[in-house]
Amino acid sequence: MMDIVDLADPAACAHALTGGKGANLARLTQAGFPVPRAFIVTTAAYGAVFGADFETRAAALLRDIDFDDAASVDAGARRIRELVTATPVPEAIAAAITGAYARMGVERYVAVRSSGTAEDLAEASFAGQHDTYLDIRGVASVLDAVRRCWASLWTARAVAYRHASAIGDGIGLAVVVQEMVDAETAGVLFTANPLTRATDEVVINAAWGLGEGVVSGVLTPDQISVHKRTRRQLAAVVGGKELRIVRDPATGQGTVEQATSPEERGRLCLTPPQIDALVKLGLEVERHYGGMPQDIEWACAGGRFHLLQARDVTGVEFAWDEEVDAWQALPGEPEVIWTRGFADEYWTGAITPLFYSVRAREHTLSYYRSARLWGFPALAGTRIFRYREAEAYLSTRSQALQIECLLPKVFRAGPALSYLPPSMRAAAAAARFSWLRYLRMYARIAIMDRRHGVRGWIETTRQYMAHRVAEAEGLDDAALRRLSDAELQRYADARMEFMADLLEVMWSGFQLHGASALYLLGRLLGRWYDGDHAMVYADLITGLPQRTLTMEENLALWDLAALIRRDEALLGLFRTSAARDFFDRLAAHPAGAAASAMYRRLVGEHGHRGHADRDFYYARRAEDPSIDYRSLQALLSGGGDRPDAMEARLAVQREAAVADVVGRLRRGPFGALRVAVFRRLHAYVLDFLVVRDDERHYLDRLTLSKKRVFLEMGRRLRERGVLAQAEDFHFLALEELCEALEGRAAPRLLAAKIAGRRRYFDRFLSKAAIPPLYVRGNEVFHDAGEDAVERQPGEALRGLPTSRGRVSGRARIVLDLGGIGTLEQGDILVTNSTDPGWTPVFSLIGGLVLETGGMLSHGACLSREYNLPAVTVADAARLIQDGAWVTLDGNTGEVCVHDDRAPVVTTGKGESTGT
Repeated sequence: MMDIVDLADPAACAHALTGGKGANLARLTQAGFPVPRAFIVTTAAYGAVFGADFETRAAALLRDIDFDDAASVDAGARRIRELVTATPVPEAIAAAITGAYARMGVERYVAVRSSGTAEDLAEASFAGQHDTYLDIRGVASVLDAVRRCWASLWTARAVAYRHASAIGDGIGLAVVVQEMVDAETAGVLFTANPLTRATDEVVINAAWGLGEGVVSGVLTPDQISVHKRTRRQLAAVVGGKELRIVRDPATGQGTVEQATSPEERGRLCLTPPQIDALVKLGLEVERHYGGMPQDIEWACAGGRFHLLQARDVTGVEFAWDEEVDAWQALPGEPEVIWTRGFADEYWTGAITPLFYSVRAREHTLSYYRSARLWGFPALAGTRIFRYREAEAYLSTRSQALQIECLLPKVFRAGPALSYLPPSMRAAAAAARFSWLRYLRMYARIAIMDRRHGVRGWIETTRQYMAHRVAEAEGLDDAALRRLSDAELQRYADARMEFMADLLEVMWSGFQLHGASALYLLGRLLGRWYDGDHAMVYADLITGLPQRTLTMEENLALWDLAALIRRDEALLGLFRTSAARDFFDRLAAHPAGAAASAMYRRLVGEHGHRGHADRDFYYARRAEDPSIDYRSLQALLSGGGDRPDAMEARLAVQREAAVADVVGRLRRGPFGALRVAVFRRLHAYVLDFLVVRDDERHYLDRLTLSKKRVFLEMGRRLRERGVLAQAEDFHFLALEELCEALEGRAAPRLLAAKIAGRRRYFDRFLSKAAIPPLYVRGNEVFHDAGEDAVERQPGEALRGLPTSRGRVSGRARIVLDLGGIGTLEQGDILVTNSTDPGWTPVFSLIGGLVLETGGMLSHGACLSREYNLPAVTVADAARLIQDGAWVTLDGNTGEVCVHDDRAPVVTTGKGESTGT
């Protein structure tokens, strides 16, 4: 083995021979980067000096150390270092070091740096654990510094670090002897922000003199952050730079600290061109290392930058969230506040990078097209979404601008402002509004594209649902397999464009016509209705006049449960079957023909449904029969009325509310006119609500067709060995997935992205971590307008009432669909949010407490359909203990948590009391 190796020698790249620092510098040198000349005293030399006898004696001393006792660690490490200093260096090795030093030039100043085999690893960086000696000159001094580096392998801090990191046998130390850079400025550069985990930022720490001052922390450096893609400076903080580290002028060896001048302390030590050049160099290093974030030590002398070290950033859980948003044409704005409120209501649950990069792009594209049609180009010039830690965030700036442009002031109350932080709501409510622009918008729609009109969007959406079902279904698996990689990518784009075309029409329906009709109905009731029915508005929008596709789905599942409940043989089969086996066993059972046929029809018509959340990641009933097994489990545990019977009763309740309102309006001034306005507006609202329910069924069908495309992409990548696991494709954005399919992805970076993003996704999915409600930049935003008053013991939880009635019962915290089998008749379900997959439990539970969503959220609408009290209470799953006895008041929005668990006496669905 070689005792000395030059950085330019290919052998120097071997980590086991030259240690982490040495191997990295060799790779950089051989790639043409500006690394100062150096040679390495290899681990082979260390092994030759400190052989088997030394290792045996050192191991014995290590066994005597009590690592819970700092004094014992210090004493044991000191005794091993004494062995190091007592061990003679063979003449051949000393001569090799002397010769290599002489070849660098006459009495050159060098830096002598330790390079351990256990350092710069992903799991243990060993940063600062081994010694470095700067401005060393002369053969004797170099040999002494090398021996001191060897000894630093056995300092108390290094010994303790290895023990804590479970690094035992086989350690070694190389020593890099490198030409000194007489630096005017030096420091550290990170190609990703290690504090905020932003991978689209470069962060520079810089100071006067040698970089040791920055690395050791003896001074406060300048800190500069630069956006990677645009090279725009994001921030520049002038650090104190109280001193500089320079060569000792008295001895000519080693370094000393010198005070800096006030002028030096008051300005950045790098100029803008230097910052740009340094960032460019750092990004070239990152690209060389396959895109992995780099921790780079640098020095600048005579206007030229030199690399002193480069290694992967360790100890930071990067997720590359910014690259999930690479499709965005508009950059992120640092001062914008982002909210997860929209996702809580419409994109419930943990969100994968793939789904976000598809759905957010479809939403953005269609919204921008609509905004231009409406005559509000500013809406198309504001970024709407960003991805962060498995959640989709909505821009509150975009939302405030939308309110200003599209919502008359009379409608700006309550739900209209709910996505904004409390401190922004007053300004949004008071923002100017132009009726002229508003009326011009409707004129533009009428002239340019009637599909966006008040009735046009409903007719267009129904045309899709009635006549374009086959298009939504798309190609089957066999057809997808026959496509080439390029054809598969083009087909994915076509699927997204199909969705965007429909969403473009629906933006007008949801953001303009439907929202305005709902707000106007509430406004008219507030001004014209003089009755004492506090929940008249809720009754008017409950019990739809026609059966929706969701109701058809619910009825099919309810009827299947009823059939099984009536047959003891089938009920026994259900109870003795595993979730995934039941339907196969049902098909083979002598008494199961009718039930099995019923289930096949359910899957044939609604196989793309049944999931809790919209993301591709979650299985649909056509993919996982255990979804329906759990739903049947909940339905079989209780009785209850058939859903359409409840719907009929709610329709009667709605008609009673209509009669009440009409009767009172008719008796008032302009009675006939007011009644006509009310009836027309109310009919439109009901029509909107029916379409609102049915379009989801259609979009879910289209979503499953896209999922099949991405499953095929993932299958190919797994087959080619690009992905380690079949479902890894979910954790790549669409662009990254296509790059991988084309063979352009860096393998190590690809694996790191998947692992990093999956960590955050799994934490959110398991509810081990919930993303913050608001963020600004990369930091959690705590709004000054939020209510910070602590709830007193025994005080009711206060929230938003969403479905009337009052009920007491046992609270059951169920955070995902996998737990619905634990629910029993009359339980109060407490969860974050619900989606169509939760529908079967509504015939079982006694009430609902959601953490997010308003009066038109899925859970609220379904609660009214099933005549269940419901409220929304922020953080309810944490504030209410599972199994606690609670009283839920859907009239006031209060939830009382009782100490005692009194039995409940039911006085009617939606009205019960404790005894």
